[in-house]
Amino acid sequence: MTTPGVRRRRGYSALVLQGRGTADAVVAALAVASLVAGAIVIGVARVELGQYLYISELGALTMPTAGLFQVGFVLVAGGILLVGVVVRDVRTRLPVLRRWAPAASLVAAGGLFLVAAAVPCSLGCPSLLTDAAQWRDWVHIVAAVLAFAAGCVAMLQFATASDRWVARLSTAAGISVGVIAATGGIISLARGNTDIGSTLEYVAAGLGVVWMLAMVVVHSAPSRMPTIAAVPARTGALVDRG
Repeated sequence: MTTPGVRRRRGYSALVLQGRGTADAVVAALAVASLVAGAIVIGVARVELGQYLYISELGALTMPTAGLFQVGFVLVAGGILLVGVVVRDVRTRLPVLRRWAPAASLVAAGGLFLVAAAVPCSLGCPSLLTDAAQWRDWVHIVAAVLAFAAGCVAMLQFATASDRWVARLSTAAGISVGVIAATGGIISLARGNTDIGSTLEYVAAGLGVVWMLAMVVVHSAPSRMPTIAAVPARTGALVDRG
């Protein structure tokens, strides 16, 4: 027979876990809403302009779509930060990447995208290899490139996930986004076909958003909530079997 004190302990712990589950569900919903809304706003900006431009060019100084770009970019960045909160308990077994959590990579990506949104490039987003590049172009482009890289690292950190499909999806997404984004960047630096280069960038960004949405759904599913079982009454403790 348990003591009243033990019963209170169990009830308190159950309430804490229930509260955490509810809070996580709210954060997950906000993350999904922010990512989807941001992607839609950026898509609308591109459609309104009617040209094949890189995402950064939509927010360049004096561009008519600069306002939409900043709103969309901030929403996406905020969504990435919220995804980091949702997956904060995830760890990887990869030799080098296990030194920090995937959530840290996502927070870095979201923070860098916020920098890119706050410091838009100059008109046309000139290549950093030209004399036309200004200080703001360096800040914006470097922040955006590092943000993409941090996102790819986060995807690869999920390559050791216990769920096979999550591991495979993350591996494929990390490699694909890295290769596609790098190809688009090289085309941009080489002043190649803007239609192809910008389209590749949008594809890479789209894959990244889809991957994050998938991770949010997986980690906020009810089946992943921890189940509680009591240990012998003499301890009054609880064990997490999740």
